[in-house]
Amino acid sequence: MAVEELTEREELREFLVQDRLANAYLLGNLDPSYFQFCRWYGSRDEQGKIANLMLVYRGLSLPVVFTSGRGEDLPDFLQACYEVVPERFHFHVLETQMADLTSTFEVGQAEAMIRMGLEREHFEPGVRDERVERLGHRDTAQIMALYEHYPDNFFEPYQLETGLYFGIRDEEGDLVSIAGVHVVSETHDIAVIGNLVTHSERRGQGLATACTARLLEELFERVSLVALNVQVENAPAIRMYENFGFRANNRFYEGRWSKAAERARA
Repeated sequence: MAVEELTEREELREFLVQDRLANAYLLGNLDPSYFQFCRWYGSRDEQGKIANLMLVYRGLSLPVVFTSGRGEDLPDFLQACYEVVPERFHFHVLETQMADLTSTFEVGQAEAMIRMGLEREHFEPGVRDERVERLGHRDTAQIMALYEHYPDNFFEPYQLETGLYFGIRDEEGDLVSIAGVHVVSETHDIAVIGNLVTHSERRGQGLATACTARLLEELFERVSLVALNVQVENAPAIRMYENFGFRANNRFYEGRWSKAAERARA
């Protein structure tokens, strides 16, 4: 199968907007702020249109690989991309494509996730919680200290430059809850929120709800569609998001893979 590196953002956008929520990360990564970290690989159908797509995003400590496409010849496409993927990566793959991925890359454990979305017209901001404050680079040390309890986070300090990280502190001034974004693109009218954490001793107090409400309030001044990921089994989080108006769009899997681990299993 012929696989080529793709660089034309308009062509990529036309392919991705066919399902904006399922492709939320990829669509947001077309923004110049993130595009510099991206390598896009695709195969084409008989009409020359993109049929399958892989994004290798290197803007995080651990690269992330996303796949999208119609599912036609996906195993061949993934096999053809084997040489261009990093030695180690985190992956996001649609539920319908998981079997093809695991047969090609022999991944280990993966977690079932739900992609949810909320449009601006369905968001009703409530009373602002005055404890919530905007976070910046001066808060990096405290942010990293809180995220140390959650090693699966996808936070990098440069994400603070969006101005879209919010938190609440305890009585001693330590951060105990944070909400932020993975990507935001006004050009492509979409954002993905994430890195939402609350200290284990302060859960159940509405802190995550307050931080998320402030984040959404600010985001909907910039974009009209917000997406997020949540674990299938995380019922409390799903309820919180549904209370904001989020609705499920699709299921997918995420996990990690490394060439070294695959060689060890061979």
